[in-house]
Amino acid sequence: MHRNDRRRVVRALELAERGSSLVPTHDRLWSGGTRLPTKVMGLDVPPDWLEQRIRTRTEDMFARGVIEEVREALAGEISRTAEKALGLRELADGSPELAREQLIARTRRYAAYQRKWMRRIGSLVMIDGDRPPEEVAGDILGLVSAR
Repeated sequence: MHRNDRRRVVRALELAERGSSLVPTHDRLWSGGTRLPTKVMGLDVPPDWLEQRIRTRTEDMFARGVIEEVREALAGEISRTAEKALGLRELADGSPELAREQLIARTRRYAAYQRKWMRRIGSLVMIDGDRPPEEVAGDILGLVSAR
């Protein structure tokens, strides 16, 4: 945990005071005892391709009326989970131009976080995602049927 993550540091200190910890004694998530035989795959794409996809998706969201959709959603009751949706506050509170750039930047950071998280999966098989979907699907099916 990062030393600036106040909430988790406080929780860790509370647990340490009681003589316990959040750190598992073994990796339960990816252990063989808790999972069926599984292949975990990820798509590897060049950063510039990913950046363009993020921008295109954001532009499409704006063209489809995301600002109005967010304002309508916030006019009613929304869950605490929905309140944390990526870009929700930026879309509701700022100018459309600023919200667009903030949403792109936050999505880019989230994608980087996901890629970093995936690297921790020891058995992860990366597949070149910068190809036609049929080729990517063929590689995935080939890997799955090879076990």
